Amino acid sequence: MIRLGKCRKAMVLILVVYIVAAFSMLAFALAFRSRITIEETQLLTERLQQDKIALAACVQARSILEADDHKLDCLDDPLFGWHKLIPTETAGRSIGPDESLWRVNWRLIDESAKINVNLAPPDLLLEFECLDEATVASIMDWIDEDDVPNPDGAENDYYSGLESAYRCKNKPIDNIEELLLVKGISLEIYYGYNPSEGDNHLSEISEFVDDVPHNSAAGLCDLLTVYGDGRININTAPKQVLDVIPMLSDTAVSEITSMQKDASRKFSSMDDIQENDNFNDADLLLLAQIAKFNSNHFQLHIKVRKKGRPFWCEYMAVIERQEQSTRILSWQRKSRALIKNIEYFMLDGHESVYSQGEGNALF
Repeated sequence: MIRLGKCRKAMVLILVVYIVAAFSMLAFALAFRSRITIEETQLLTERLQQDKIALAACVQARSILEADDHKLDCLDDPLFGWHKLIPTETAGRSIGPDESLWRVNWRLIDESAKINVNLAPPDLLLEFECLDEATVASIMDWIDEDDVPNPDGAENDYYSGLESAYRCKNKPIDNIEELLLVKGISLEIYYGYNPSEGDNHLSEISEFVDDVPHNSAAGLCDLLTVYGDGRININTAPKQVLDVIPMLSDTAVSEITSMQKDASRKFSSMDDIQENDNFNDADLLLLAQIAKFNSNHFQLHIKVRKKGRPFWCEYMAVIERQEQSTRILSWQRKSRALIKNIEYFMLDGHESVYSQGEGNALF
């Protein structure tokens, strides 16, 4: 009887231990799940805050564009420098610049300084060193309406045979990122570097500065656009764009880039060009057709980061400037991570919303 009583006590003790262990594991699981839920809620809240802050930066950029003189846009215009947006109030309380939990920087890039890929003839695109005849033919096939491939080009027969198959668009490009879908366009060609390797030649990691060389290596995203009527603002066009314009002399390119750096001398009309002895008759005839001196479309880059977070959240928009107003033609949200002083695009997680063509403003 004594042994039986001891066995029962031992069994009860073991059962109690198992029950306590089970409840402990259940409590741990619930606590872990609650922690995950709290973190997810915090991240969602931060994302909503980021979106609102980015929209505030967009409002600031649009206000500056609307107040700016529309007649002339140049590289040294304050429009094109980095700007800071410092939240001045949180939860109804005024705060100083050093107290802000958010770091917000934005800048404008002139889309009128680029070549409209939808209007560019093949001969012009072939002037880009990064594009060969097969890639240019594929771009033309992507844009044209037929399903007949150009020599060395690509139509539906090629794209439908890919592992992740899709159809050739056969319409004008609405978003310049569509070029990444075109046969022959790699990340290096599009960006000028490989984002997955962190080799960013325009790294803006620790400080946002304006002294990045204007003529540094650039990708197609820096040189091509889908906006505008095909004319180019020669006051803001980079040398890589000027170099590929057929029949524009080297002397003319040199004079234009020199004028871009001279704050006291700017081209404000064709009269200024005609009075300049560095342009020959062919240059004058060409520039009369393709040159402009102000801009109507701007790409807006916004970067938002919360203090203590290693992640930048990047937004991109395209703004169309009209007489006394502006409108948004496209809006994108992309996540970026700051790792070991190098920014990497999180390509798999990027989100974008863009309008189909110039006529549909988002807001």
